[in-house]
Amino acid sequence: MGGNINFFALLFLVAMSLVIVSAKHQKNAVKAILAIAAFVPLGQQITIFGLHFYFLRILILVGFYRVYKRREAEGFKFTTMDKCFFFWVLTGFLCDLIRGASAETFGMVFDTLGPYFLMRFWIRTGESFVEPLRFLALVAIAIGICMAWETLKHQDPFYIFGGVPKVPMERGGRFRAEGPFLQPILAGTFGATLFPLLVGLWRNGQPARMLALGGIVGSVVITIASASSGPLLTFVAAVVGFCLWSLRERMYLFRRGIVIVLVGFTVVMNAPVWYLIARVSDVVGGGGWHRSWLIEQFVTHFDQWWLAGTAYTANWAPAGEVMPNNPNMMDITNHYVAQGIHGGILGLGLFIAMLVAGFKTVGRAVRGEAKPVVDRVLLWTLGISLASHCAAFISVSYFDQIQVFWFWLLAVISGLPSWAYQKLEETTAQGATVRIDDSNDMASAAVS
Repeated sequence: MGGNINFFALLFLVAMSLVIVSAKHQKNAVKAILAIAAFVPLGQQITIFGLHFYFLRILILVGFYRVYKRREAEGFKFTTMDKCFFFWVLTGFLCDLIRGASAETFGMVFDTLGPYFLMRFWIRTGESFVEPLRFLALVAIAIGICMAWETLKHQDPFYIFGGVPKVPMERGGRFRAEGPFLQPILAGTFGATLFPLLVGLWRNGQPARMLALGGIVGSVVITIASASSGPLLTFVAAVVGFCLWSLRERMYLFRRGIVIVLVGFTVVMNAPVWYLIARVSDVVGGGGWHRSWLIEQFVTHFDQWWLAGTAYTANWAPAGEVMPNNPNMMDITNHYVAQGIHGGILGLGLFIAMLVAGFKTVGRAVRGEAKPVVDRVLLWTLGISLASHCAAFISVSYFDQIQVFWFWLLAVISGLPSWAYQKLEETTAQGATVRIDDSNDMASAAVS
């Protein structure tokens, strides 16, 4: 038995475990999961017989104990997103078995299904979404302050918990703060993808408007302090999402416009269209050429990964660069490419289907005729945050605790049909009753 255990991190784990077990409201259990992911680096773990029990895994186990004890899974119904998510995980697991699974394969399945379905069991009302979002505003403020300190003083305050270096990495004369995350790009992505939700929280009004404003500032600081081009472009994607609010009823025009633009670039460019990433990188900085090259190799070596993924991509590297801890793999800095490598063409297809289902669910909720339980703009920001993650996937593959916040967002969106217009029944001027029908994964108004 061994591990990397910090006293303060262990104390925090015990406190959050007690919150989950004893909290009267499920929203507090959600906040406990988000808190351990936000403040305790993933390096904190207990090792038993070669099995790694990260603090997050321990807290998930405590969460399932609560679900079992209080029967909180009763009445749960699978949505289209839930099914896509489950089969996406299952496909990746089976592909790992084909390639030769290890004990960590089972751990990865637990790390994925665990937090997602806990959030699905616990987020059943509008308040169970809004209250944790208020908490994330506090998280953004705290991490923003710490990352600003890290940038100015060149010391990461989260070093006391272990799992992250004391001195941040440097590139081009700039220190790249990473806070509690394992990589600056992931830290910046956390801030950039949280930004639209906090704007939505501010738009939702009192009692959390000033808190939301502080969180907005914190998320911007996090994005800037990471000193990474990927989070910057992710932030830009969020701003574009707000600009599309006026097109919410005609988003098909925007989608068709994107297709036309990409086809146009394909015609006029000498290189494949994905080398646009390299062109953008020439302006804002970063490793855009490497990311464009990675996509080209992914397409070129389709025969190596399409069936069950692959455990060897060293031959894709332009100059033989491989991961320091794995000489068989090059650095996969694209989350879409990572899906194909991990789960083959089926895994990649299910991942994209899950994203499509998410956008459809948000779109239907925003366009619903009845009055939602939260501000309609806040519902729209769920789609903006989802799109921001989609933009971030081009420049980074998620591998640390940022996945918890990604799964939380997916769980919130998946449950939208059940809580966006929950228990809403009004009588119209004509005497008809407006009810909300959440069948077929949508919240649609029906007049009876």
